[in-house]
Amino acid sequence: MTTQINLRLTEDFFEQAKEYAKANGFLNVQEFFREAAREKLFKDVQVRPEYLERLNSKEANTFLTESEAKEFENELKKRVMLN
Repeated sequence: MTTQINLRLTEDFFEQAKEYAKANGFLNVQEFFREAAREKLFKDVQVRPEYLERLNSKEANTFLTESEAKEFENELKKRVMLN
């Protein structure tokens, strides 16, 4: 489920945001603002040491292909709303 919001920005601020988004690989200014909000909301999120150990283990890195590894990474990001 998603919710749409409206933001009022000065024209200058909006133009700066658009330029920043374009220069930093965001598809659009909306994507940039979503990422900025995620950074604020989840900046203190930490992965428990036992999870890091497991993720860095040989067993966790035995994917069949590079695309499977990327798919796994994307799924993890979705689960913590980082993607």
